[in-house]
Amino acid sequence: MGFHHSLLRFSGIVSFSLFIVACSSKQVQEPDLPERTYYDKAQQALDENLPSTAIKHLKDLDSRYPFGEFSARAELDLIYAQIEASDFIAAHATADRFIKNHPEHDSVDYAYYMRALSTYKGAESLMSRYLNLDPSERDSKELSKAFNELADFTSRYPNSSFAPDAKARMYYLREMVSRHELQVAHYYLKRKAPLSALRRSQEVIQHYPSTRSVEEALAISVQSYNDLEQTDLAQINLAVLKQSFPNSSHIDSEGNFIALELPSDADPSFLYWVTFGLID
Repeated sequence: MGFHHSLLRFSGIVSFSLFIVACSSKQVQEPDLPERTYYDKAQQALDENLPSTAIKHLKDLDSRYPFGEFSARAELDLIYAQIEASDFIAAHATADRFIKNHPEHDSVDYAYYMRALSTYKGAESLMSRYLNLDPSERDSKELSKAFNELADFTSRYPNSSFAPDAKARMYYLREMVSRHELQVAHYYLKRKAPLSALRRSQEVIQHYPSTRSVEEALAISVQSYNDLEQTDLAQINLAVLKQSFPNSSHIDSEGNFIALELPSDADPSFLYWVTFGLID
């Protein structure tokens, strides 16, 4: 009798302990607030420059009221908050989702613009922003993607209030991408690969004719054709250079082409090798 009584008592203690553990491990569900409350909290957080807090409130609103009065507005604000929080990948995905789910919305132009802006901002690396390095020296893939998305936006919504800013950013990106092509072209000249350098310079001339990089692109083309011993083509490009840029620094007083100076390591001397580049 005593054994059975002890066993029952022990079983009761174990059952009660398991019940307590189960209850304690169960997540406490926060009570839903009114939709307007989540939205107002998000707006307050944005006003106080707390984008991460705003993101939390906007996501709470979206999960609890996916078809509510403020749901579409909250999605648009979420894109903005994610850009402010430097979460550019998430902002791009949110904008894409809004465009897909609300193609006829009155503010869909804003979603297209912010999608492009998220790519543009993401392309600005930490080094280029904080160390003042030339953005043209980095990979131009993201810059080109940003340009294409901005171009898509301006073609769809030329009268949007965001169009002037988009066009200004496109101008900047054109300059950056064209300068990047020149950086690569100079690299190929340095490596004694004139054909590859020529392809890059012609890319600038054909696709970015309104940029400030065209003059140097023509000079690289002349240099590349000379290196390839294509004299006739070199003279044709030189004639274009003279006509388009009569005061070019690549032409001497007699109208002759001034060969581009390559860095010492492109054709290193004996002293360059011995001193590891300290003496040319």
